[in-house]
Amino acid sequence: MSFLQQSLLWGLFAASIPIVIHLLNRRRHRTVKWAAMEFLLKATRESRGKKKLKYLLILASRTLAIAALIFAIARPLIWGFSSWGGTKIDTVILILDRSASMEQQAPSSRVSKRASALASVRKSLEELNNPRLVLIDSASGVAQDVPSPDVLEELSSTSATDTRASIPALISSAIDYVLDRSTGRTEIWVASDMQLSDWSPQQGRWAAINAGLRDLPEKTTLRILSLASPPENNLAIRVVSSRRKAGELVLDLELLRSESAELAAVPITYSVNGTRTAGKVTISGQSYRFKKRLPLGKLNSDGYGFVSVPSDTNLRDNVSFFAYGQDSPTQTYIVTEGGESADWLALASAPPTFNQSKSIRISPTSAHEIDWQSTSLIVWQAPLPEGPVAQELTRFIETGGAALIMPPRESSNIAYLGMSWGDQTVSPDQEYFIINEWNETDGPLRNGLEGTRIPVPKLKSIKRRSIEGDATLLASWDDEQRFIVRQVVGDGMAIFMSTLPDYTWSNLADADVLLPVVQRMITSGDARFGSAFAAIAGSKKAQVNDGETRQRLDTHAKSNSSNASHEAGVWRLGERLLAINRPKSEDRWQILTSNNLNSLLEGTSFKLFEDKGQSDSLAREIWRAFLIAMLVFLITEAILCLQPRVNKSKS
Repeated sequence: MSFLQQSLLWGLFAASIPIVIHLLNRRRHRTVKWAAMEFLLKATRESRGKKKLKYLLILASRTLAIAALIFAIARPLIWGFSSWGGTKIDTVILILDRSASMEQQAPSSRVSKRASALASVRKSLEELNNPRLVLIDSASGVAQDVPSPDVLEELSSTSATDTRASIPALISSAIDYVLDRSTGRTEIWVASDMQLSDWSPQQGRWAAINAGLRDLPEKTTLRILSLASPPENNLAIRVVSSRRKAGELVLDLELLRSESAELAAVPITYSVNGTRTAGKVTISGQSYRFKKRLPLGKLNSDGYGFVSVPSDTNLRDNVSFFAYGQDSPTQTYIVTEGGESADWLALASAPPTFNQSKSIRISPTSAHEIDWQSTSLIVWQAPLPEGPVAQELTRFIETGGAALIMPPRESSNIAYLGMSWGDQTVSPDQEYFIINEWNETDGPLRNGLEGTRIPVPKLKSIKRRSIEGDATLLASWDDEQRFIVRQVVGDGMAIFMSTLPDYTWSNLADADVLLPVVQRMITSGDARFGSAFAAIAGSKKAQVNDGETRQRLDTHAKSNSSNASHEAGVWRLGERLLAINRPKSEDRWQILTSNNLNSLLEGTSFKLFEDKGQSDSLAREIWRAFLIAMLVFLITEAILCLQPRVNKSKS
């Protein structure tokens, strides 16, 4: 390239520089302009959004303030039953558990669960502007109107009793009451300590109860006030049985305590016909059974008394009562085919040293001559009974009698109580049938009160007859065939044993097994005579019949005359002498769990409130909280409505 050409190119380059710079400046100015415009638009949008948000907050505060004012005027309640309520409840049906276990003091106070429940209900009703109150108590089961919650704790129908509760029956009564009457908006309240025996989850009537609850008017609500805290520091005593024998009073007693603590010496007071003595019993676990013999002297007449332990967290289970009649010999009938077994059975039922025991042997054809009213035990070693004799034997067992039924020598296809005898089997040469397992806690082979075992393994048999039918197994042979089974009939029981006390059958006659089995069954049968002097609080037997008067005889406590039919004690009802006690189920202390409750009321809507014994109201008014909320929302609105301060520029 020539010099001229190079000069021309450099000249053109130099001339183009201002043009390029100018173009770049124009583009930069245009970019700045657009950026400024975009900034102004964005600022405008943000300002408009902030104003819109501010207006929305003001509107929300104003709306919430109005809503809070409406709620405050409505005076809503918040329930301990985990729900909301209002003031327009017309009727409250209170199902009150008055069972003996409800007298257990709450863990956090010295007030009983029953008293705590009543106080909570009374406070709640006052906050509900006192709707109509209908009481169904567990002792009477009768629905009654209560004029005012203020008198609820003073009624005899809300006081303590020694009875049990049947919650299914009480809820059924409440359902019937709602369906039969015009109750308006109704709530059913169940106040209970949730004791398993009171709720009876095994009963088949819960399906019908759930159906009945679901069929109630829509405005009916079920609420459950649970006082299910376990008992603490509680000791209970029970008279299992009482009988007069050879100038002595024989008491079978049971101690129970809520905790399985260390060894403890428990003071016990024994009162017989007004005379008191004291003693101590050492208990290590949660329960202990023992026997106590008290001298009665030569006077052969009726008597009564009680046993008690020191006061604790539940006074209702610190005492148990007994009554007894005149001394009478123990009588056993042995219905037998004859032979060697009859001799050994007679000896086991009436040993020579047992002067008060008597055994009578008769043939099956003479069984109609049995004196059923004065007999404790029937030993039946013959083909099973049938016809009128079988009916009499069943009635005997139902009323508390005991029957030991042993196999006949020959095959028989007769059935009794759903049971029958099968084929006879013989053990192989030089071998024996021996006992493999037996129940050591229940039945006639149970251990003694001090844990002494019956030497069951000593029993050996070469002959036996199989037991056919459905019954409770108490002992079995080593090849899993049944040795002893039990059928419970009414208040009594029948024991079926598969071999005989005959040395051509077994060595049962050695008395290691036979004697304790027979004597324990006699003791069981003797209880039917003591049962004539015993009744359960609230039962039909404990009620006064036409023409009878009620008089309390024991000195343990004074009776509440308006509540006497539901109290434990020794009573003279006309010519009857009765020791009335709380039901055994009240000492079991088993609690219905939440899962169990949900299963029982499956498909039924209900609300649960757990009372910790503070006697608090179940409902609280919260209208004051809504008024405070309204003021907060109004103040918030006022703050949002304030205009920002504008600073004036100085001239």
